[in-house]
Amino acid sequence: MAGAPPTPAEKDALVSSFLEIAAGQTPHTATQFLQMTSWHLEEALQLFYIDGEAALAGAHPPAQSAAEAALAAAAAAAEVEEGFRFHPPPAAALEDGMLQGLGDDDDVRAPLPVRRETLYGDTPMIVTRPNATVAFRNFEEEARQSAWDSEQNATSSSRDNLASLYRPPFDLMFNGPFDKAKLEASSLDKWLLINLQSTEEFSSHMLNRDTWANEAVAQTIRSNFIFWQVYQDTGEGRKVCTYYHLVSVPAILLIDPITGQKMRGWSGMVYPDSLLEDLMPYLEKGPKEHHAAQPQKRPRKVDQETSMVRQGNKFL
Repeated sequence: MAGAPPTPAEKDALVSSFLEIAAGQTPHTATQFLQMTSWHLEEALQLFYIDGEAALAGAHPPAQSAAEAALAAAAAAAEVEEGFRFHPPPAAALEDGMLQGLGDDDDVRAPLPVRRETLYGDTPMIVTRPNATVAFRNFEEEARQSAWDSEQNATSSSRDNLASLYRPPFDLMFNGPFDKAKLEASSLDKWLLINLQSTEEFSSHMLNRDTWANEAVAQTIRSNFIFWQVYQDTGEGRKVCTYYHLVSVPAILLIDPITGQKMRGWSGMVYPDSLLEDLMPYLEKGPKEHHAAQPQKRPRKVDQETSMVRQGNKFL
């Protein structure tokens, strides 16, 4: 049953999962990529992000879908099974034939006369008639259906788990616009960590799957940072891209929430170990302590001389 095609309901669920990850695509596009990969969600997503429209241009639509082929095969099997099934003749016809055969032979003794008697006793005898539906149960078919249901449940669970791998880290994200995220980070004396994402770049989904889902990374972010994730094609995303002059996504920015200054930046896929190593210097001090440790700017020598000249002229 491992190679059985998905049912129409399962296909709809696979299309929905594809569209949830590859946001902005149409159901028709999702169906095409899933058909090209025999309805394997992860393979369809990888094909979409790697080859894109080129994969669709080189694909040839099948003459008959897998579902139609399965239905046709099932119908043919049912016809063959019906042809081999034994159909007993009606009881009346069978009884007439037996009596007629007995009458044609003079040597055959006549049937014994029917005797009807009444039985008496203290305990009545109860005779139960076996259930006809139980007598003709198809245990093989029931086992096959049970295995099919189990596989459907396993397929549905696997599809849900796969889609959940690429979902954004909602448990880490700050819910609100960029300005409020800065205010929240400043009030809590935490650095602001920003992740700009694109629905067209598979590395954005890899960040969700491999980096933000990493337990060490998640724990570090909860303790020391305010995390804000946004898509580049939204209003807030375009504002951040313009302000910090971003030319490629996905991108990760470490922002000083007090001044808005970019302290550190990464582009593309950043793996957990590398990100944790780069964030280590910012775990010792928060933004406020960082500013307090900075040396105060001294006035320039020219400004000091000008001030002294002005004071001298004042007393002349």
